[in-house]
Amino acid sequence: MRITSVFLLALGVVLSLGLCQGKSYENYKVYQVTPDKEEDLAVLIPWTEKDNVDFWDTTAQPRVMVSPSEQKNFEDFLQKHNLPYSVTIENVQTTIDQEREEKKAYWAAREVSPRHVTDDFQHFWSYDEINSYLRRMATENPQYVTLLPLGETFEGREVLGLRITSPGNDANRPIIYIDATIHAREWIAPMVAVYIIHELAEHTTDHLSVLDNVVWIIQPLVNPDGYEFTYAEDGDRLWRKTRTINENSDCLGVDANRNYDHYWANGVASGECTLTYAGTAPFSVAESRIVRDVVMANVDRMKLYISLHSYGSLFMYPFSSHRNVLPENFRFQHEAGDVFAEALYAVNQTPYQVGNGAGILGVSSGTSKDWTYSGPGIPLSYTLELPRGGTGFDPPATAIEGVVSETFIGIRAIAGFVVERYYPLSVAQKA
Repeated sequence: MRITSVFLLALGVVLSLGLCQGKSYENYKVYQVTPDKEEDLAVLIPWTEKDNVDFWDTTAQPRVMVSPSEQKNFEDFLQKHNLPYSVTIENVQTTIDQEREEKKAYWAAREVSPRHVTDDFQHFWSYDEINSYLRRMATENPQYVTLLPLGETFEGREVLGLRITSPGNDANRPIIYIDATIHAREWIAPMVAVYIIHELAEHTTDHLSVLDNVVWIIQPLVNPDGYEFTYAEDGDRLWRKTRTINENSDCLGVDANRNYDHYWANGVASGECTLTYAGTAPFSVAESRIVRDVVMANVDRMKLYISLHSYGSLFMYPFSSHRNVLPENFRFQHEAGDVFAEALYAVNQTPYQVGNGAGILGVSSGTSKDWTYSGPGIPLSYTLELPRGGTGFDPPATAIEGVVSETFIGIRAIAGFVVERYYPLSVAQKA
């Protein structure tokens, strides 16, 4: 055991030294494929396993990032199969550089160091900023807010969450659990989680209906190791997975949203170098185990689980593991999803599609929402794919406030739905 640990540590050092310059996406292109019929996309399935190809989404008109070495092959393939396409980003590195320059300009305008903790929504927050904010909310609002040390990541980073509810006897209140950033590059996801905290913890009197009657558990960063790596100068802005060392492989990381115990890997684990590598077994990584443990510790009262992702403007219930397979309560889940989507739409007319995961995004196994519904039996279990906006992977920083504020309205509406169905006023008054 000791020999294995020393070996893994040494391997981690070697791999880190090889990344000192950071990952460049110079001349990588993003294609949007626009088939006449959705079923025509089936021929693209083998491309999802290629090392130099990254499907940014798997919708009916997917956007696909392709390295320079594969671009001619990819274009020839699309033309051979009569699949229309356009190039939406000529050079991905340009969009990353622009994002970095905007971040530098933001801090220069504020005349403070990026290490200064702030709680505005004009920039994407770092791991340290998020954790500092969580601690501050628990210190400043102890009647409503409790800090939750949830565990540690593979690289030893602390994973924090908050428990938020009104003072008093909360033993019968339904629990809503929201997590974010299981995929490291999805920077808008933790911003939504933090904004929900901001509203509930700093504007309590505006939201008493969902504080008096709900216990909220909010975890902004499921995958802090990967998130920090996307921020690092010597990192990779589009890194998706954890930073777990995989034995007998030079490739790091597991897609933690393929690591849950529901049709895990569909019986076949993809290679360690693929973006959707599911790990060696269900819950083989610390990050998915932490989410599992939060759910299981609160399973008796947890009624709603939402995992925040980007992108696509989708509100998805189970199942993602199989096409044409719906949960027994799919009408109930769809009804609740419509409550979210309609409330959000009323803010800025941002449309969301509500449906089961495989039907509106594509097949994927081992996802958190499929497990929370099918395993512990959380009746309302969702993946929320936030809007994209802009030309890059995430919305520009200038769009953060619009996205987070409208999303909170939808979240508050579905929380009201939970209260209505699971904690009616007559029960709340007795508590």
